[in-house]
Amino acid sequence: MTLDNGRWLRIPGPTPLHPRVVAAMQREMIPHRGPAMRDLLGRMLAKARQVHRTDDHVFVWPGTGSAGWEAAIVNLLSPGDRVVATVCGDFGERFASLGERFGLSVTRVTVPWGQAVTPEFFAATLGSVGAVKAVFITHNETSTGVTNPLPELARIARDAGGMVIVDAVSSAAGLPLEMDVWGLDWVISGSQKAWMCPPGLMIAGVSARAMDAAAESGYPRFFWDVRSMLKSTAAGSTPSTPPLSLLYAFDAALDVILEEGVEQVWQRHATLGERVREGIAALGLALFADSRFASDTVTAFQPALGMSAAELRELVRADSGIEIAVGQGEFADRVNRIGHMGWTDTPELDATLASLARGVDASLTPKLESARLRA
Repeated sequence: MTLDNGRWLRIPGPTPLHPRVVAAMQREMIPHRGPAMRDLLGRMLAKARQVHRTDDHVFVWPGTGSAGWEAAIVNLLSPGDRVVATVCGDFGERFASLGERFGLSVTRVTVPWGQAVTPEFFAATLGSVGAVKAVFITHNETSTGVTNPLPELARIARDAGGMVIVDAVSSAAGLPLEMDVWGLDWVISGSQKAWMCPPGLMIAGVSARAMDAAAESGYPRFFWDVRSMLKSTAAGSTPSTPPLSLLYAFDAALDVILEEGVEQVWQRHATLGERVREGIAALGLALFADSRFASDTVTAFQPALGMSAAELRELVRADSGIEIAVGQGEFADRVNRIGHMGWTDTPELDATLASLARGVDASLTPKLESARLRA
């Protein structure tokens, strides 16, 4: 069995490219200081605002999702500012650690990997810390397959007076995300996840409150300066030479998303997430994430007893050519992950589950035979 068009790629990113995205990238270059660029940028950013559900700003820089952490910090904060960071996996820890590198006073709201940060625990920590300038919230923790309850966490953060900075790298364009309604100030994502584009773009939704904060930030910045980006995009350009092929790709992906409908895209991901979780459970494998907060873009689970995550990945690869992922950090060899975000639907996910079943059987057969001989 083979899956073409990249749909064998079932890791949490990069994700398969939609055919219209691939076609868009074949376009020739255009002057990046001219009317064609103004047209491209204007329509692309207008569509990006629709998907972010905001009337404020969306900007696009060359970079990865992780670059958005740094961009948010240097634009909105100053050295010594007190911030609170949610940590329930590898990416939340990286975000918090980056804040410390920049001289922020970081308080972590830490829960065991596989668990979510509950509103009650979050509120208790904020109450003990006192006034904060901002909170860092990982919406969807890619390393564990956990979706934190962002609307509730954001409300608590706003009530405490903090700006709400959200890592939405593996949630934007896949999970419900209401930037204006939920009061989010800086929403970070990367093109290689549910946006179904190649890696290379950092996308940031930026509120009016965040733009005001940028005028007060004490950090020097040049490439990441959101004020320069606002000035340039208002004139139909970018502060530096843009990655045109990636902008073509993002523009095409936005068309695909809006034609399906933003809420329909969310529902498709919810349906696929449930299908994968049910398939994993049917194989007798344990989900890693708390089922109440399980992600609809990436599922993390434990391999069969006595088997490493790397062994299961290799068995699936040998069986079908499908690529699944292992875990991260201390769980690198104790957790497998399946990505189901962006350009994906039931056929490739069913094929992945079938290959996974054969991989589990292949791992258990020698053990069962050995046990039979000993008996």
